[in-house]
Amino acid sequence: MNKLIIYGDIHGCYKEFISLRNKINPIKDDIEVCVGDIITKGIASPKVLKYIQKHNIRSVLGNHEEKLVRYLEHQNSDKKNPITLDNDEKNIIGSLDKKDIDYLKNMPLFLKFENITILHGGIQNHHDLSNITKKEKSKILRMRYLDKNTNFITYGKEDKDSIFWADIYDGNQGFIVYGHQRFDEVKVNEFAVGIDTSCVYGNKLSAIIFENYNTSNFKISSIGCEV
Repeated sequence: MNKLIIYGDIHGCYKEFISLRNKINPIKDDIEVCVGDIITKGIASPKVLKYIQKHNIRSVLGNHEEKLVRYLEHQNSDKKNPITLDNDEKNIIGSLDKKDIDYLKNMPLFLKFENITILHGGIQNHHDLSNITKKEKSKILRMRYLDKNTNFITYGKEDKDSIFWADIYDGNQGFIVYGHQRFDEVKVNEFAVGIDTSCVYGNKLSAIIFENYNTSNFKISSIGCEV
């Protein structure tokens, strides 16, 4: 029985990722996918990037990968690069070979496996993933909270009246597995599951495991941060 295994935001936490993968013990025909933000912040981003390529693990695009891709694209221009990198991001850029860059540039915005949709941030109910504008793509990568009129709220602008997107998502784009928003424990809604459990901030790395794409009966596996 094949499994779909989806890993939360790794953020360069290589040891924890290896420990979690060993705990799950995927077999040859299992499908492994990451929800994005596999790199930056943690201590071993280049190792994570090379490992997932070596083991044919797919990943959707996270906002941190998207930033680096935009930086690389601007580097090909004669104009000054408008993207500012921190020291961690500069070190990652310096470690990339062509294969790494190709992997990053080819990360999809989302992946679908029957009724399961994997993306990084979130969506609004009016979004159609088959027809997304550049502006909507940016929101999907960074989605957290909406205002009372269900409009996108920029990070840091949310207040007590803000609505988390997954709490009102109606399932029209499938059962969504996402990262981006940090939780102490996996957040389960009717049509969505958030699996970023803050490993890079000292909590744990989590994965969700589906048997035969059955969204009514999944398993969660986690491993504590080793730092």
